[in-house]
Amino acid sequence: MFRWQIHKSEDTPDSICKLKEAFNHADAIIIGAGAGLSTSAGLSYSGERFHKYFHDFAEKYPIQDIYSGGFYPFDTLEEHWAWWSRHIWINRYMDAPKPVYNRLYELVKNRDYFILTTNVDHQFQKAGFDKHRLFYT
Repeated sequence: MFRWQIHKSEDTPDSICKLKEAFNHADAIIIGAGAGLSTSAGLSYSGERFHKYFHDFAEKYPIQDIYSGGFYPFDTLEEHWAWWSRHIWINRYMDAPKPVYNRLYELVKNRDYFILTTNVDHQFQKAGFDKHRLFYT
């Protein structure tokens, strides 16, 4: 079958061809995905996106990213739940800025696939993936 090899950057086109060949001949596809996939879709937890949606919290508290803000001891329960409701809204309900998940779905939608992910942002389901083919860890 196929065996793992370390490739230099100049081997990348050949590696992509080998991956495409393996993909096209596979009986089933298993997708493993973590935070990097959502980050590549534009769902970053820092930088411009953090300042766009959480500038008011950043002005009042020494919070520098969305993730760490979830653990911050806010002064009031109202602020705590305001943070979490906004966090959930922008990461679960808003569409990802880039169509990474949609493109991945187009690649596998007519294939036997299964997804193992640590992502809980529901981007797989929003892109059309069958929730019965998802396992969240």
